[in-house]
Amino acid sequence: MVTGDSTGPWPAFIGARGATLRQAVDGLQASQHWSAEALAAGQRRQLAQLLRTAAKHVPWYERADWIRPLLAALDSGAGGFATRWAQVPLLAKGELREHAALLTARHLPAAHLPLGTTRTSGSVGIPVEVKTTTVTRLAWDALTVREHLWRQRDFGKRLGIIRSLTRAQAVAGGRNQPDWGPPTAALWRTGRASVIHIGSPLGEQIDWLRRFDPHYLLTYPSLAAALLEELGPGGRTPALEEVRLMSEPVDAGLAARLAADWGVRVADVYSANEVGNIAFRCQEDRLHVQSETILVEILDDAGRACDAGEMGRVVLTALHNLAMPLIRYDIGDYARIGDACPCGRAHPVIGQVLGRVRNLALTPDGRRFWPPALAKIREVPGIRQFQYVQTAPGSIELRLVLGRELDTTDEQRLRDLVCRLLGHPYEVIIRAVPEIPRGPSGKFEEFLSMVNPA
Repeated sequence: MVTGDSTGPWPAFIGARGATLRQAVDGLQASQHWSAEALAAGQRRQLAQLLRTAAKHVPWYERADWIRPLLAALDSGAGGFATRWAQVPLLAKGELREHAALLTARHLPAAHLPLGTTRTSGSVGIPVEVKTTTVTRLAWDALTVREHLWRQRDFGKRLGIIRSLTRAQAVAGGRNQPDWGPPTAALWRTGRASVIHIGSPLGEQIDWLRRFDPHYLLTYPSLAAALLEELGPGGRTPALEEVRLMSEPVDAGLAARLAADWGVRVADVYSANEVGNIAFRCQEDRLHVQSETILVEILDDAGRACDAGEMGRVVLTALHNLAMPLIRYDIGDYARIGDACPCGRAHPVIGQVLGRVRNLALTPDGRRFWPPALAKIREVPGIRQFQYVQTAPGSIELRLVLGRELDTTDEQRLRDLVCRLLGHPYEVIIRAVPEIPRGPSGKFEEFLSMVNPA
């Protein structure tokens, strides 16, 4: 067993001074075959380094009464660490925002410099800034390449991207690039790429899609659904072979429709600006945690680890960010544990990423649940875009962008559908709107609760 006595960063191909992108990618190609025991031992070793830095150089943790007993249990290897770890208080997003200075290390090894900063969009109302290091940026880049390799993409093909861009980046009709850009183009000669702003009109995006005709399309699930609705079955561009989804929870129904109606593969990546890549899919279509860089826990309301299939809070520990240690960080997401994967990789599996607490529905008796199959209301013709907004425990406002006027029969059918989908006789208020805006980073939420969690 590897204990806290081990020296040097783990894995060395990411954390060692002077490690290169090529070394990191090659190392990840080897570590994907490591056993669960080897991964756990390595995580424990890197966690010891993270905790030591936090206890010595980070004010937020210096004063924590739990950190030194935890380190002692980790170093001894005599047991008791798991119990103490489960008692470590979760770091809330609000604490990260309000106490960023206290969470920042006063000193760092030279190998981790220079520092950078990444920012979240504040899609849950709490924008935050996190320091990055040479090591964390290398890890993000190397894992981005690993995802391409796991999905066996041909780097010589065209990559199209529809995402949120700044005003300076957004170009009418899309911006063409000679290659895929970093990090992939730093290691291989790639095909061309093109990117268009998510805020451009849908018709402009479709024109861009037809003109550029990418083999791989990276975008948000909500935009993929809109394109599928607009273009219809068989309406994809000729070269398209994979739709890669990001930033929003992926509904299984959407993935199935893309595969059936367009004949494309579907992949999704689970990541967060605060910590980088969290999980992505192997060729068996299972969502694997990237254990070389992150420790993921999925916990129930009592703080216990969930069993397979259970829904719980996602709690993250970024193993290499010594500049701003995020230890047991409650990112605000909910997910389900998955079963072991037949691909043979020992990396834990997430069954499904469900979304944020504000995306959970609430019943009047206080029960929260993940609302399923929301797109079923499209059975009523003419719905171009929709959003469920829970305004009170017993009320749902259904906001609709419509292609035609609804009659009383349509409205009653919608009310019945909503109540059946959500499993409760809610008061359903239907409101036609000219548009439903996206969040600051281009994300779209199909279900939005305005009711504070209990």
